[in-house]
Amino acid sequence: MRRLTFLLSLACLTAITHAANVGQDEQPFLASLQLGATPRVQYLDANGKPLDYAAFALQMHDGRRHYSVTRDTQAGMAVLRLRPAGARAGEPGRFAFGRGDTFPPFELPSLRGATQRLSDFHGRYTLVSFFFAECAPCIAEVPTLNAYAREHGDMNFIAITFENADNARQFVSQRGLGWNVLYHGQALTDTLGVGTYPTLMLLTPDGQVAGSAVGTSMQDEPAKRLADLAGWIEQWKRAAMAPPPDGKPAQR
Repeated sequence: MRRLTFLLSLACLTAITHAANVGQDEQPFLASLQLGATPRVQYLDANGKPLDYAAFALQMHDGRRHYSVTRDTQAGMAVLRLRPAGARAGEPGRFAFGRGDTFPPFELPSLRGATQRLSDFHGRYTLVSFFFAECAPCIAEVPTLNAYAREHGDMNFIAITFENADNARQFVSQRGLGWNVLYHGQALTDTLGVGTYPTLMLLTPDGQVAGSAVGTSMQDEPAKRLADLAGWIEQWKRAAMAPPPDGKPAQR
């Protein structure tokens, strides 16, 4: 009995020591992210739930998991999310950012020639469309997205793809998308949990998620598509003024 008690005590002490060592590793880890002197970092598990650094590191090391990281080095901000067990880049966990959540920081190249950050879109509602070049529903929604943007000059519009500049440019050329297109967005889509395309997200003027539509499919005639999109966005704007339901993302 004494031996069992001793072994249990030793195991607990080992676990506590390991956790303490993991916690001490955070400073060099933060330095590796190159976020400046006062970094602001959020850690998420594979389901998108917040963790402290010690729990994040334990899951990463014990489960031999990789993680995605999206950051804004200018603002010193980053969000890191553990990938599901065995997953690689492009294999995200579930979609995890709902109404009231702060959209993750990013710095992505634009086809218009500049690096864009989340802060560039503060001050207005921003509609974000996630797409890729061979996605048939993404192609089908382009006329509706263009029409809505033409009618709402008081909003920002950005389309984000995980693909490279050539693929993004070809999509714009062939399909006629008139939005500001950002590319190389794999880390951002993985952190959000975007795995179904197209996905639409509306951001409030201060960068919070107002609502989302995952895997939209616009198959009706053009006027109906446009009316539906306008209806979703107005609903999301109204909902953003109210507290979100507990634990539930805002979907259409």
